[in-house]
Amino acid sequence: MSLRTEKIKEVVGKIRKARKYWDAHRNKAARRERELALELYSELLEEEKKEIPEQLRVWLRYRSEKYFGAERTSPGQRRAQSKKLAKTKKRAHAPRHSIASRRINSPVGSLVILSSRKGISGVYFSDRIERSSLPEGNDKDRFLNQAEAELGEYFRGERTSFTVSLDPKGSEFQRDAWRQLSPIPYGETISYCEQARRMGDFKAVRAVAAANGANPISIIIPCHRVIGKNGSLTGFGGGLDRKEKLLRLEGVLLDLFG
Repeated sequence: MSLRTEKIKEVVGKIRKARKYWDAHRNKAARRERELALELYSELLEEEKKEIPEQLRVWLRYRSEKYFGAERTSPGQRRAQSKKLAKTKKRAHAPRHSIASRRINSPVGSLVILSSRKGISGVYFSDRIERSSLPEGNDKDRFLNQAEAELGEYFRGERTSFTVSLDPKGSEFQRDAWRQLSPIPYGETISYCEQARRMGDFKAVRAVAAANGANPISIIIPCHRVIGKNGSLTGFGGGLDRKEKLLRLEGVLLDLFG
């Protein structure tokens, strides 16, 4: 076995060990092993990186530091996040291929719609995106016009699916995860475990959740329809209060939680 092959195996081992600690809520140990894995991973050639299973690469590269910070709670605990911390939460930047933007009002707050030359590139809650990164508005943009009309119909209860062209950018794994979201019927939900199973690896739950969290086109690509295995609301970039409102709008919570 060559030294390069040994290094690839070592990286894989470190990632799996970090994930094991993560699942056990051993935060410091998970962070330590992940940092070692990242250091070794950066030394690999691009061809060698591709030999590592994609779910491990996604977990390693897209698991942000906030998940390994001291504030991560143990099972059963709730994190008390201050208003000050919430206000300083890092905002997303508009996707680089976006060429036009529009702000609209909705029952879940102000939304920013972004378009590219091929379709809608983003739908963000306005308080979750950096304003300075937004392209200029365009009243004649056909994708923005169609998306605004369809979203209006959705919020009025007149539409259950969207037909506007979409142009999200992301890794292959992320795009695969997003493709699993649109077929979820209006008014229904699936679990992260089920989504991972549909993608071919029921163990990739955390990687799937991270990919859903990176979904740039909220509502139209319905990541709000994915919930915890036990029926709990969890993991939504716009905040759990908005996730609940969207599901209530579709009639889901009235059936599931009374």
